[in-house]
Amino acid sequence: MDLLNYAFSIFISLAIGLFGFIIAFKIFDWMTPAVHFADQLKADNKSVAIFLAGLFIGLGILLGSAVK
Repeated sequence: MDLLNYAFSIFISLAIGLFGFIIAFKIFDWMTPAVHFADQLKADNKSVAIFLAGLFIGLGILLGSAVK
């Protein structure tokens, strides 16, 4: 029974984290209307890729500490 509670806790934390990432990315995309991140990534713009990686790492640190 303890394993089931642990798995449920992991699933809830994962769902909250993914939802937080999606919302944060949508808000950031809304705040920067001049830059279309999907088009820039398809054009192989490495600076945008590095910027988004840093954004996701920072969000992961914040959301990881918030979920605990």
